Amino acid sequence: MRDETRIDEQEAEEMHEAMDYMQHERTWENVTNLIKWAVIQLAFIIVGLFCIIQGGAPAAGFVLIIVGLIAPIGWWLFGPKRIPT
Repeated sequence: MRDETRIDEQEAEEMHEAMDYMQHERTWENVTNLIKWAVIQLAFIIVGLFCIIQGGAPAAGFVLIIVGLIAPIGWWLFGPKRIPT
């Protein structure tokens, strides 16, 4: 009769050693950066829409919306680059 617990522990240890932690950390960093920029974009768009609808400053609202949409692309193109390891 096999000891299922022992087999599961051995399989888990083998999977643990084979896991690519560097790729996992890069993926997590990319996800958190995506969320950060999504929140920043939404903040600019919400403030811009407020300026257009309630604030009586449609030009400022339009500029804020455009900045909110272009800023992440500008950061991606001209921001600091990470050196791959």
